[in-house]
Amino acid sequence: MGFMKTIDLRSDTVTLPTDEMIEAIVSAHREGRFGDDVIGEDEVVHELEDKAARILGKESALLVTSGTQGNVIALLAQTRRGDEIVVEEQSHTYLFEAGSMASLGGLFPKPVKGVRGYILPETLQSVVSPDDTHYARTSMVVVENTHNYAGGTITRPEQVKALADVAHENGLLVHCDGARLFNAAVALGVPAKKLVEDVESVQICLSKGLSAPIGSMIAGSEEFIHTARRVRKRLGGGMRQVGLIAAPGIVALEKMVDRLADDHANAKILCKAFSKIDGLVVNEPETNIIFVHLSDFSINAEEFSEELKKRGVLVYGEYGKRVRFVLNRMVEREDLSRVSSAAEEILNPVRI
Repeated sequence: MGFMKTIDLRSDTVTLPTDEMIEAIVSAHREGRFGDDVIGEDEVVHELEDKAARILGKESALLVTSGTQGNVIALLAQTRRGDEIVVEEQSHTYLFEAGSMASLGGLFPKPVKGVRGYILPETLQSVVSPDDTHYARTSMVVVENTHNYAGGTITRPEQVKALADVAHENGLLVHCDGARLFNAAVALGVPAKKLVEDVESVQICLSKGLSAPIGSMIAGSEEFIHTARRVRKRLGGGMRQVGLIAAPGIVALEKMVDRLADDHANAKILCKAFSKIDGLVVNEPETNIIFVHLSDFSINAEEFSEELKKRGVLVYGEYGKRVRFVLNRMVEREDLSRVSSAAEEILNPVRI
């Protein structure tokens, strides 16, 4: 019996580093470019941070270990304990970061309902707390772009500007959780900096669709990054010869952005195949994330994911009646028919 490839659609975090990334680490080591980053002596980190700042159109950037760490550093560096942070009610910073803004920063999240993950400007205006001693001081709003839980949806530059205008009129700062910002940029055909030109800070992940093994970047003004560096140290994020991480990150930014279009194209192909399954409701993907809805089937997401696993397809089964499929570099075009066939085989007998 031949080997059957496991098709991993759980997340774009499962992407493995490329050979060129490993070679970049070796090359930087041979050239003697690694150093102690805590005291600012790693040349490779400097190169990555300068490159990220330029790409994002910001004055400065900082390498951090993860997207969650980057987001919480950005919040802690720009707010005060007791402040209120407006977040979309299904955002990553609110649901999936272990309550870090509250537990580490003493910050009070104010979740509001968005439209496909986007907080409408009028919604933001309506929830800014008055300048009254009875209320927490509203100091920031968080934009997630693309928005994971809404299905990899894109917030357009004009939407970011409209929200930022209301925020700034009310004295609020804007942080962009841009873990998948390059997916949005590639899908729209615009530079990444266009999506964050109206925000004070942004976090991007190198370790999702860009395939680096570790790391995220935060970017903003020089003053913000100076403070963020101290917050990173406070959280235990100061590292030593971290060019080992930075070298693959440089390759990720230089070589792995444009190929995200392949993931988007594969998502559309898989969505079209899913739409042919009787009773299955599928959200049309804007980028690389598809959610399918099992409301018309006598099976839940966890059961469905277990059945897919038996057929060599991995997804997360933690969304009730919704199941997420995330296209990524490890999933090839020829894998898609096997995924849709497996889904059809499982679902046809359990349709209500």
